[in-house]
Amino acid sequence: MSYALHWMRYKTCLFSSENRVCGDQSPHIPARKVIIRPAPRNDSAPIPGNLSISSRVKRGCIFPRKGSSSPVKSYQSKRADSKIASEGENDTEPATFSVATKNNSLLSGTATKSAQQFTGTPYIPILQVDGGLRVTQLTFDGYGTFGGQFAPESIMGFLSEVTFCFQATVSDPGFWSEYARFRPAPTSLHVASNLTSLAKGATIWLKREDQNDYGSHKARNITGQLLLAKRMGRQEVVTDCASAKHGSFTAAMCARLGLRCVIVMGTDDAQAQSNDVAEIKALGAKVLTTCTPSGMGSLRAAITEALRYAVCHHESAYYLMGSPVGPSPLPTITRTFQSILGEEVMHEMHAQGIHPDALVVAIGGGSGAVGLFRPFLQDVSVRLVGVEAAQAAPLATGELGVLHGARTLMLQSPEGQITDSHSISPDMNLSTVGPEVAYWKNSERIEVSTATDEDAIHGFEVLRDQECILSGLDSSHAVRKTLDLANSLGPGKNVVLMVTGRDNIAMRGTIL
Repeated sequence: MSYALHWMRYKTCLFSSENRVCGDQSPHIPARKVIIRPAPRNDSAPIPGNLSISSRVKRGCIFPRKGSSSPVKSYQSKRADSKIASEGENDTEPATFSVATKNNSLLSGTATKSAQQFTGTPYIPILQVDGGLRVTQLTFDGYGTFGGQFAPESIMGFLSEVTFCFQATVSDPGFWSEYARFRPAPTSLHVASNLTSLAKGATIWLKREDQNDYGSHKARNITGQLLLAKRMGRQEVVTDCASAKHGSFTAAMCARLGLRCVIVMGTDDAQAQSNDVAEIKALGAKVLTTCTPSGMGSLRAAITEALRYAVCHHESAYYLMGSPVGPSPLPTITRTFQSILGEEVMHEMHAQGIHPDALVVAIGGGSGAVGLFRPFLQDVSVRLVGVEAAQAAPLATGELGVLHGARTLMLQSPEGQITDSHSISPDMNLSTVGPEVAYWKNSERIEVSTATDEDAIHGFEVLRDQECILSGLDSSHAVRKTLDLANSLGPGKNVVLMVTGRDNIAMRGTIL
């Protein structure tokens, strides 16, 4: 049987009427090392050319006529047009930019010359010095040869619509005024005195994302995407969920905005967080559970089922991707709102006349990383350090592949089949990672290490005993690395650790 036919069999899994997900694996495909070269980025996204003006103005978003140039860059890649390419080949050559590192230029959006350079797209902030928000300069690049749009035709209409609606929305000052009314208040950034003393080195700062409602560090992204869904005229929102705190925040915000909410969770995650699942339902959301063909009920299964649900309900439902994964433009939407987290850190440290020397975050799908790291990418004096779960480490041990509609790094067998991951933290238990984070790893902009479940439990206990903080098990993975890094940098330096909200995980009769 041909490779193309096997691929079509995989695609049909998305439309299965069975309650159990067909999964993201494609059995019996012969081993073959193929690198997909994405289509040129200056191509326009496919928009029907026979639409009238009235039909092109759909749900408040204007679609261009056929033949007109779209201001949005497309990342479409089709297997029928794929080519064998050499390892590491880039589809475009990125430019080199210089930006200021220790003044107010990044906060004001003005780039100045610096001796330090990083190859990538210059970052223009949304958050202003006075705390206000402004229209952002939207870009869809920054992924290198990663990312893309590997999606079934049935969802291409939604992806095209959301691309143009997203661009129109973030270019509207009125949207940011509305976002300012709903977005979470900036969380605090403070010195962890006891951790600093324990490390005997650099000053350790904690970015307290556990202070958000329900402790969700994805609150900025969730809020922005729900407001986008409202502008698109959607009545229902479906989202994947690992740690139930994100589901609780999404359900609460949907209730506030008058949207129906569907939360998709892996069966294992739902069972381990039964009390929080009951809370999600009490907030008015519908909860669906699922698992992979191997029986693993984790975030990977939730993303697969949420994508299937979005395909089947694409006319009425908005798919809120919780992590910066999936086909373009979903990772770009996530990073746009989530990166306000890092801007808050930049703003708060600048106000105190301090410059960070290192940022540390736990990496699962990559929400924390794109949020904290992205505003600092061009400042190479800042070390960006990510910590993965030892048995869920696509950045450290993964290989190139295509999963959930994007080309990225993932855990896979020698035959190219997706392998199961494991982590005590629901948010860390994922076989893949966002394509932008994979690009940062490939370009050596970020440093990556791993931590075991035992390290995570120890990190939880350290934060609890030293700083009286009940942190999430994801950020607990990064505590030991933060202490080691602070010790090696020495006094006079500054290290920032992002702390997430607590996970109510039932384990061996106890609750962590």
